[in-house]
Amino acid sequence: MKVNYLNLFIALIILSATVRAEDKHFSSEEVMCYPHEEIYFSCPIGDKVMSVCASGNISPQNGYVQYRFGRPGKPELEYPEQSEPPTDRFLITDFAGGSINSTHLKFKTAGYVYVIYQSATNGVYVKNNGKTVANFSCGGGHYQQINSRAMRGIKTAVPNDDDN
Repeated sequence: MKVNYLNLFIALIILSATVRAEDKHFSSEEVMCYPHEEIYFSCPIGDKVMSVCASGNISPQNGYVQYRFGRPGKPELEYPEQSEPPTDRFLITDFAGGSINSTHLKFKTAGYVYVIYQSATNGVYVKNNGKTVANFSCGGGHYQQINSRAMRGIKTAVPNDDDN
């Protein structure tokens, strides 16, 4: 079989330009993650950004996952404060039934439960003593689907209402 290297070369150039154009489009979106990190979830909330970032997270015992909220370069909240494996810090629940499909990424800190949700709408709500004290919906953005790679790097559990 004879390979037409000129056509192959042209196809690679077009593909490369398309990928770069997509990267450039998404890179203009503000996120709280650093360039070397994977974006597990991110969305604008008002004039701030909420992101879940990861690096080297191939299992719950490896790498790290970190929630960040604030303005890029100026986080107001980072959990955990140090880059540590997500073993007992984060939990993912996935619920599908009838017309409902929802994924929650949860963590607890300082007596509060944070639940990043992906369903018909996306955002984060915060509970204290079983009561919702804040609920923020995402503005537009590309990273509002919880990255499927988070499912292998963060413990998963059966959904329940026990967020305390």
